[in-house]
Amino acid sequence: MRTLYLCGAGNSEGIRLAQSVNKAPRRWDRIVLLDDDAAKHGRHVLDVEIAGPFAMLANADPATSAVVNLVARTTQRRTAACARIAAYGVPFATLAHPEVDTAWSRLEDGVLVYEHAIISPETVVGEGSVVFMRAVIGHESQLGRGCVVAAGAVLNARVVLGDGVYVGSNASILPEVRVGADATIGANSLVIADVPAGATVVGVPGQIVDTGQPIAARDAAVPPAVADAELESKVAAVWAEVLGRPVTDLTDNFCHLGGTSLQALRVLEGLRRQHGIDVPVTAFFRFPTVRSFAAHLVNPNDDGVAHSAQARAALRRSRLARGPMRG
Repeated sequence: MRTLYLCGAGNSEGIRLAQSVNKAPRRWDRIVLLDDDAAKHGRHVLDVEIAGPFAMLANADPATSAVVNLVARTTQRRTAACARIAAYGVPFATLAHPEVDTAWSRLEDGVLVYEHAIISPETVVGEGSVVFMRAVIGHESQLGRGCVVAAGAVLNARVVLGDGVYVGSNASILPEVRVGADATIGANSLVIADVPAGATVVGVPGQIVDTGQPIAARDAAVPPAVADAELESKVAAVWAEVLGRPVTDLTDNFCHLGGTSLQALRVLEGLRRQHGIDVPVTAFFRFPTVRSFAAHLVNPNDDGVAHSAQARAALRRSRLARGPMRG
């Protein structure tokens, strides 16, 4: 019996994608949903039962089974989940919605392409990457491993993304721009120049507001003494109010959660109104997780970023002054 295992019960869009791909021709005899949250076991999502934890893959036959990683909230989590799943030896399936034309493009193992996405000719979508609904990948563009291109984002011709890049909803990247590994492009941003690895870009035109190390590493480096649970709780509550969803992981990037520049301003206004906390918007985007932002509020003179404000400003000016935009 041919079996498709879906890892991650929180992504109903991914489950529906698997069902759409499996309609005609039928590739798998059954679809099994796995999740490590024991409280979810036995429940159904879109008529697919959550059968058990990821560890059930240990009993799967690699010759007749395939697996899909539906974890997609952040590129870091997606990469970590891919590594765990790969350890069981079950091959990854690539799922592209049947109505999406992928002719003359290359989709590597474990890629997900959702309905209404546009995959132009001569593109390469790297292993484990995700292209969400109505996203556009321009011709001759190249996506590295584990990238996430959120709904409505546009990568114009010959854009190159390094591994682990996150492109937020409705963001746009101009032709031939290169984005370094682990960079984050904020929702609704316009990227007009190359982006260094690990940077965060927001705004129109895009401004590099953080050229430091990747967010996960920075959060991990925050000394325990700096942590303030009460302050983190207050910040998380305002985030949840603005985003309309719970914030359970204090290391989640605001942009990865779908946050826009306008919502960032609403967060800052909420912090001012409710708690008397007043910081510039640039600080918010330099510390775009609850944990790093709260640590910055406790000790604003130690921002954990190696580059000075003057160096960041010079970098922005040099990249924005490269001459006429390329078409």
